[in-house]
Amino acid sequence: MPRDPLDLFNSLKEEDTDTDYPGKTAPKNRDSSPITHEWLTGIPYQEYIVKGVTRKFYTIGSLAKAIGRAPVTIREWERKGWLPPAAFRTPTPKGEQVPGKQAKGRRLYSEAQVVFLVESMVGFSIDDPHNSDWEGFKAEIANNYPRN
Repeated sequence: MPRDPLDLFNSLKEEDTDTDYPGKTAPKNRDSSPITHEWLTGIPYQEYIVKGVTRKFYTIGSLAKAIGRAPVTIREWERKGWLPPAAFRTPTPKGEQVPGKQAKGRRLYSEAQVVFLVESMVGFSIDDPHNSDWEGFKAEIANNYPRN
């Protein structure tokens, strides 16, 4: 009679399963860099130093590319209150850019904000017109959107 393959693991103690690798020795030739969201690699970003730390920021155009929308859509979501206003901006340009309008600099979104927004859109099926949960999406943004 064949043995159940799971019987081989019955002898393991619970503390043996707390490691991220099998055995007692950590792997030597494995990349230890943090896992990133691979879909972000093709999206342009800018680096700025915030409180002494270099961080990646994405313009509204980059965010639009990440979520498959137009920048005007993101501005509209911000205007309607579905997205909070951008917490970061590029340095204010010198001189008047548009007559009669105050120059503020371009909107910048942190990597955490871009990832959160994309994952929320997928989680609430925003791209599916028949099964999208806009109310859940807006509540998720209002309650859990990263502010920095």
